[in-house]
Amino acid sequence: MNVRKMEMKNGLTVITEAMPHLRSVSLGVWVTAGSRFESEEHCGISHFLEHMLFKGTRSRSAAELARIIDSVGGQLDAFTDKEYVGYYARVLDEHLPLAFDLLSDIVLRPAFPAVELERERNVILEEISMVEDSPQDLIQEIYLEAFWKGHSLGRPIAGSRKSVSEISRKDLVRHFQSNYSAANTIISIAGNFSHKRVQELAARYFSGMKTGLRADPGAPPTAVSARVVRHKPKLEQTHICVGTVCPPLISEEKYRIHVLCHILGGGISSRLFQNIREKRGLVYSISSSLSLYRDAGTLVVYAGTAPRTACQVLELTMKEFRRMRDRLVSHDELKRAKESIRGSIMLSLESSSSRMTHLAQQQIYYGRLYTLEEIMAGIDSVTARDVRRLAAEIFTSSRMTLAALDGTTGSGLEELSF
Repeated sequence: MNVRKMEMKNGLTVITEAMPHLRSVSLGVWVTAGSRFESEEHCGISHFLEHMLFKGTRSRSAAELARIIDSVGGQLDAFTDKEYVGYYARVLDEHLPLAFDLLSDIVLRPAFPAVELERERNVILEEISMVEDSPQDLIQEIYLEAFWKGHSLGRPIAGSRKSVSEISRKDLVRHFQSNYSAANTIISIAGNFSHKRVQELAARYFSGMKTGLRADPGAPPTAVSARVVRHKPKLEQTHICVGTVCPPLISEEKYRIHVLCHILGGGISSRLFQNIREKRGLVYSISSSLSLYRDAGTLVVYAGTAPRTACQVLELTMKEFRRMRDRLVSHDELKRAKESIRGSIMLSLESSSSRMTHLAQQQIYYGRLYTLEEIMAGIDSVTARDVRRLAAEIFTSSRMTLAALDGTTGSGLEELSF
């Protein structure tokens, strides 16, 4: 891996990976101040701000930004996560200076045009409504709000209708000025370029960014063992999330929790899929996933099933939890999970955009780059006893939270014990 890292005088970090066999370059500007860093009053402001930064700069309108990136066949986009906001461009290698020009203009010199504010507010309110109409997405939000109750990690990234409706232009400008600084910013680049050229471009376009203060993520959340059943009329299925506390992203247990999660519900050969869908036909979709952050984590199982079989699906899921806790996984099962994870990692890193994202996330959470060899060695090191010990630690009834979205009132989930 041809990776370099540079610290600019203003505190901004630039991390690059040259991939000379490509013709593309992916450039990302990552601001480590996502929705976790918001107050309850301003829930959703990071996401709102991300939208507004694409609505024009001091020298370019939103339409001009779109025309410029389209004229070179490139991509320009952004997203908001719990712990960071990412702005990125993907272009042919010859257009890298243009990508720097556009992203620096968006991130450093937004205009916050008043005429766009209400229009974009309505777009975000529609986005919130869209989640309400998507039970698979909505149940995840209900689960996290119950699991990390009262903490910003548990709140929806887009905010609530009330909070978004009350965010003013002055609030957005203040949030921008407080958080969009060199101390909170990482530039990551992957593709066909020379490291020297990138350093020159970074200095030209970002040396004027103020140093600022590093954003404070606050205290870690305290997980709450809870049971929340929300009734939503006209649903054909009952949607279930049941989960527990698990080690955070920077834990020494990170490889073990990924292997455990994969064996449990990470693919079509997983225990949940085989035993609940394939053998019994009780669900179309069932899987386990991880939500991992710098100081907190949760493993959650999602399933969608008929109301009459909701309790049975939950009981079978709990049975799989107990089986992982009480028995060693087989050699073949462990080997298959490791090979699957390795394959997924390798396949996910075959483009400049995925490499750029990988660089940034490694820097954000670890302050260094783990080589693929280190990652593969970490996965290989996981033993069946490691999986069983971790399962015994996390799969206890006192740590479990259940959230359900039900179209009826007779599923029985309210009374079912873990």
